Amino acid sequence: MKIAIDATIIREEITGTGFYITNLINGLIKIDNSNEYFIFGNKGHINKFIKIEKDNFNIVHKNFKNRVIRVLWQYFIFPFELKRLKVDVLHSPNYITPLLKLGFKIILTIHDLTFLLFPEKYTITKRLLFSKMLPVFIRKSDKIIAVSNNTKNDILKFFNLPEDKIVVNYESYPDYYNDSIDASTAKSVVKKYGIEKNFILYVGMIEPRKNIISLLKAFSKLDNEIDLDLVIVGKKGWYYEEIERYMENIKFTGLKNKIIFTGYVPEEELKYFYKSAFIFVYPTLYEGFGLPPLQAMACGTPVITSNTSSLPEVVDESAIKINPNSIKKLIESIRLLYNDSVKREELIEKGLEQIKKFSLTNIAKRNLETYKSLV
Repeated sequence: MKIAIDATIIREEITGTGFYITNLINGLIKIDNSNEYFIFGNKGHINKFIKIEKDNFNIVHKNFKNRVIRVLWQYFIFPFELKRLKVDVLHSPNYITPLLKLGFKIILTIHDLTFLLFPEKYTITKRLLFSKMLPVFIRKSDKIIAVSNNTKNDILKFFNLPEDKIVVNYESYPDYYNDSIDASTAKSVVKKYGIEKNFILYVGMIEPRKNIISLLKAFSKLDNEIDLDLVIVGKKGWYYEEIERYMENIKFTGLKNKIIFTGYVPEEELKYFYKSAFIFVYPTLYEGFGLPPLQAMACGTPVITSNTSSLPEVVDESAIKINPNSIKKLIESIRLLYNDSVKREELIEKGLEQIKKFSLTNIAKRNLETYKSLV
């Protein structure tokens, strides 16, 4: 069987869907010696995150100057390249499929439907693109992968299609998060970012859906009770202005010096942040899956996250789950983990057990079964 994976979204700074693709391919490399794979994308970026040392995995180099050119290539030129290579199955892991099918099957991954659930939090261009084109991509697809049962239910809610067209295959996390991490190395890495005290950590895009403003408000109310800084790791997303206004309002208080925005942190350093954190807090309003809590648990850090969308599937009983709209509950949860070492150790142990369900090999096997089901 010949399998193509569209990895053209992978860039030098990897986030979100890029993690999904690299973890998927790294898992497939571990388990599959027989099927032939064609990985389409920028060779330099792919080699940075994926170690390909097998003859049955091939990179087809594609380097696009901008998103418009990439999308047009995906729509109209990509299918002819797949036909030339006699590909059996194309996995499109980032919502977009070719508009032509030339003898190959298409598997489409849908990570979430936030643009339909929270349209006010998206630019009008993205809303129009997704709302008009995603139904087309769904029709073109032979099978749809949802990254959680919650996402599957959302797909069925918004689109009229048979339930058996959707398969739930969870995301995974990089297996190097399971390696032992030297505490002194971790300390020196985070120190480069001006972090010298114990801290609460958030990792992810900085945008309204992530609910960072509630974390900032909860932290400000706990200032006199806890001796921790707050570290927010991630790139600025759209509608960042609310965060800027809040930071402007507290600029003359001592609190501002305890809140550190690092910006984007390279993947090779990110694990040291998880390892060094006293608590990981992820109060997002909605997630299609939610990878950061898994990575935090793999590093032995207790997690507080939301009780909404897919997150209960991901963390199960291994984290404190709260209503993300309740700043009071967030304050109580941070206070609990700050003061109760027994509860911290309990969550750490449960987290290390929970992550086994999402190993690279387990997730890769489920995706490979999905590929085989179409041929």
